[in-house]
Amino acid sequence: MTHRPTTPLAGISERSALHRLLDPRSIAIIGASTNPAKRGYQAIRALRDSGYAHPIYPVNPTATKILGVDVVASIDHLPYGVDIALIALPAAAVPRVLRECGAAGIPGAVVLANGFREIGPAGAQLDAELLSAIADSGVRVIGPNTSGVFNVETGANLVGLPGVPNGPISVITQSGNMLLSLVNDNRAVRGPGFHSYVGLGNQADVRYDECVTELAAQSGTGAMAIHSEGFVDGRAFLVAAADAATRKPLVLLRGGRSAIGGRTAMSHTGSIAGSDAVATAVLRQAGVELVDRSDELAVVAGALATTASVRPGRRVAILSDGGGHATLAADAMTARGIELAELSESTQAALRVLLGPTASVVDPVDVAGATDADPSIFADAVEILMKDPAVGLVLIVGLFGGYHLRFDRSFESVENDTATELLALSAEYDTPLLVQSCYANDKIRNHDRLRAGGVPVVASVDHAVRIAEALDRRRVRRSTAHRRTSFVLPAPAKPVATHPGALDEPKARALLEATGIDTGAWTFATTIDDVTAAVTEFACACAVKVVCSQVVHKSDVGGVRLDVVAATAAANAQRIIDTVTARVPDARIDGMVVTPMAERGVELLVGATRDPIFGPIVAFGTGGVLVDALEDVAFRAAPLTELEAHEMISETRAARLLDGYRHLPVVDRNALAEFLVRVGDVVAAHPEITELDLNPVIATGNSLVPVDVRIVIGPTVPVPMERNS
Repeated sequence: MTHRPTTPLAGISERSALHRLLDPRSIAIIGASTNPAKRGYQAIRALRDSGYAHPIYPVNPTATKILGVDVVASIDHLPYGVDIALIALPAAAVPRVLRECGAAGIPGAVVLANGFREIGPAGAQLDAELLSAIADSGVRVIGPNTSGVFNVETGANLVGLPGVPNGPISVITQSGNMLLSLVNDNRAVRGPGFHSYVGLGNQADVRYDECVTELAAQSGTGAMAIHSEGFVDGRAFLVAAADAATRKPLVLLRGGRSAIGGRTAMSHTGSIAGSDAVATAVLRQAGVELVDRSDELAVVAGALATTASVRPGRRVAILSDGGGHATLAADAMTARGIELAELSESTQAALRVLLGPTASVVDPVDVAGATDADPSIFADAVEILMKDPAVGLVLIVGLFGGYHLRFDRSFESVENDTATELLALSAEYDTPLLVQSCYANDKIRNHDRLRAGGVPVVASVDHAVRIAEALDRRRVRRSTAHRRTSFVLPAPAKPVATHPGALDEPKARALLEATGIDTGAWTFATTIDDVTAAVTEFACACAVKVVCSQVVHKSDVGGVRLDVVAATAAANAQRIIDTVTARVPDARIDGMVVTPMAERGVELLVGATRDPIFGPIVAFGTGGVLVDALEDVAFRAAPLTELEAHEMISETRAARLLDGYRHLPVVDRNALAEFLVRVGDVVAAHPEITELDLNPVIATGNSLVPVDVRIVIGPTVPVPMERNS
């Protein structure tokens, strides 16, 4: 028996443990079986069939050989420090086995069994035992309830799925069926193949963010295709994704988007911050490419893994051999906000000479039959387009590659040569190329040649445009990466309050002012005489608002009076007291906030909430009485940068009001963006703030005056400790 260190996993870092889980060079099959119907037999067979060339150690107390592989009687007879263990045993045995793996120096395990928390209360106790065993042993665990992992390049196939093609796509899912869908979708479109797969299952230990970081560091990963039904630590995922996306594209399909949990919110921001809207916004903020359809995940990930990025400042040129496809592609581009290139006069002139007088030479370009007799003209037209400094991507739509099937078999060699030339042009001009062809599903040599060179060839116009959108968004992301947030939260500041509930407005205003956020002129008056004195000192019409801990929405109970002047101040203050105490009998009125009436301006909503998955979130949109009716709100995770604040502003309908719409004043967008950043900094530094609501904020020029300030304190949620992985 090999001598073992007394401390489990001594000297094995978590980073190396996770790396070994995803790229194992020795594997123990615990629960190995001589029964071909058992997973412990099938795993050994899959490793052999996939060409795995490293040591395999079946563990079985009675067998001597399985499929010609020598069997080890027990875990403590294994060589010390085997890379990973595949545990193919019932759930009840898993905690014990994990502790034995730790003692044997095995740093990682893949746990196949179900029967833990996914089955409800019946599995809760066993789940607790599993977590205790993970903590005690130090073994990093993928699963339980996982379909397994694989590394196609090395043949480390612990899923048992045969015939997975080698390529650049790495996959992370919670569902084995999603892997099957991805592989089949990729096969249908003749995509580029797969590098690694991680089936996270219940995420008892290893999480999405850790896998993203590890896979991004692997040279074989060209892009990640991710399916998720939920993140254990959404903020950690944002941090990992934002860092990884600078090097490797991430494409994500989310499940469970319609299951938006209802909750009672004390602010407008809280009531409109639906989890799906927040998740969509912050994941895009992190550079994740989101897809809505399952058939898009493999297609978009495969294209991003193999296709060069669009250069900064460039746009898309469409080259079509038919008006129908050209129109559909242009319409789809416009609907997705993708700009077509404005071709120069010299480009248009060159295309007119090449294609003839009947061709359309503005984007989208229609060859008008010029290629029917000579498909090689496609290469000449593509070169003209790629020479234009406005063009960053060329999309060919129509029949390319299938002319020899549609018209004349003799065109096959011409199309093959043209495909080779198109690849050379794309490389020469550093301009990506996409092809949509009616014949993309046929087995065609020139299409395979293009795909082998990194050019996506698809049958669907929608898929082609979706790829173009993803490439265009990656262009923007890469060119602005240095101006974006890392999503790392600052160290928490001293709490502003320790008891849950709404801060009174004077305390809320004082908190914001202490952080550099101007809340305009205001006074806290504790008596009716103080109200009169404040209005007199402001020497203008004022708003007077009750301060009462039993009142959340002041106007609903008569707690607000507007256009109050000195002569009417006392009467209005008394009216507030009488009305509020009548409608809220247990009300304890602490005083009143007096503020000058705001100037006429654009009414905006600025707020923040603490999402249970992603942490502090800033909201911006149309404010005032229309906030609930329009739900015109954009979200970003805090802390955010000024660039991200500008993007957030532009997403809303409220943005149209900022530039002097009709008789409204022009609003300084830079000042507004800075204001949003400061709000984000406040909620990022104060985890006890669960909701912050400034509605409306009256915007005029560079002046931003919150009319109402509401801050809600909730139970402090501890920030998850990050692993060194």
